[in-house]
Amino acid sequence: MPIKVGFLVGKDTDLVEDPKYEAVGDTSFLKDLPDIYRVDPDSHEYLKNCDPGTKGQAHADVAIPWYIHKHYDDIEVDIIFPEDITLKRLKGNMVNFVVGYDVINAVFEGKERLEEMTRMFKTCGNIMPSWEVQEFIYMKSTYMTRLKELGVPMAPTIFAHKGRRTPEGLLSEIKERGWKMFVMKQSYMAFSLGFQKLSVEECENNPQILKDYFEEFADCPEYVVQEAIQGFVRNWETRCFWFNGEFLYAIANKAAVSTDDGMEQIVTGDDIPEEFLENAKRIGREALKCLPELKTPDGQPVPMTLIRTDIGCSDSEIHDKETHWDPSKRTFFLNEIEYGGTTYFIRHLKFDAMPLWAKLYVEKAREIHEKMQTPEPQAKRARVSEVESKTPLMKKPAAVMKKPAKA
Repeated sequence: MPIKVGFLVGKDTDLVEDPKYEAVGDTSFLKDLPDIYRVDPDSHEYLKNCDPGTKGQAHADVAIPWYIHKHYDDIEVDIIFPEDITLKRLKGNMVNFVVGYDVINAVFEGKERLEEMTRMFKTCGNIMPSWEVQEFIYMKSTYMTRLKELGVPMAPTIFAHKGRRTPEGLLSEIKERGWKMFVMKQSYMAFSLGFQKLSVEECENNPQILKDYFEEFADCPEYVVQEAIQGFVRNWETRCFWFNGEFLYAIANKAAVSTDDGMEQIVTGDDIPEEFLENAKRIGREALKCLPELKTPDGQPVPMTLIRTDIGCSDSEIHDKETHWDPSKRTFFLNEIEYGGTTYFIRHLKFDAMPLWAKLYVEKAREIHEKMQTPEPQAKRARVSEVESKTPLMKKPAAVMKKPAKA
């Protein structure tokens, strides 16, 4: 009997039906893809909501499960549009992989929708990665604090939490750290929404700048405020893709403001400078250690699904009094962590990654299914019970914005 596997979709920025991909891959498997799953590049809506005759393309989140549908008979694929997500639909599958739409998308759809999606993701019990992993990544202070404890380099950072922040207090803390320029980012946010680069001088001269920001984004659970790293925009930011804790590939991009033609540059494979790639892999591998353990729906440990680590580079002076990077050398640092709903950059690669991603998700589904079919050994349970019976009881100590394709 086939394993029922759900895929939560909603991308409009990760093309597969594209000449760049067709230079290395074969799109013939998409010929019989129903048009309802394609996205109009102008309106960013699924074609089912467009005028008859509108043309669109398939993106990675749909292309991967469709490839699985065409090539793996033991997997019954369930491609789930954002508006079709229900607890019953999720529970009807053995597991559901987030490859497009997630709780961050729901931030765009209002408080009620966000609460509904959060409740379903928390309680369905078979979302991958688990809600514990997702929430750990959404709230940047959680994983960044843990990374700091592990010694992973990051830009100097201040967290401004909702209910405990004021414009005046934040600026005072920034000045006390010695910063000249800083950037404002947010947890539960994506696509650089809420991003702003400011100087201490302009905020002192015009206090209304920060007041307006605090008013506009009053509902954000936390601002992530960092000293602006000047080398970040003129050097490659290297994004490493990991699955089962193993490195898959990397892409590197350079911001449009630092290129000769004013266009963002993206390179992959052996076009990524070795120094940038090796340091990105080194830091990314350390960053993986901060993540919670991933577990199957019945609580058994399983290797992690897709994680992306983004690594920046500093090559000039920073002013933070607590940070001592040598301005004459390159210092590589973790910028952020993302998971399965991120951009895969399949069309930019020098190899056909479609079979790779399909294989990884199929094998993960099989692995989870097999573990759930295998009960915990009786001997192990007996040993645990015996230890517990001999152990005296002790008192315990007291203890949103990436826009999906519109469906």
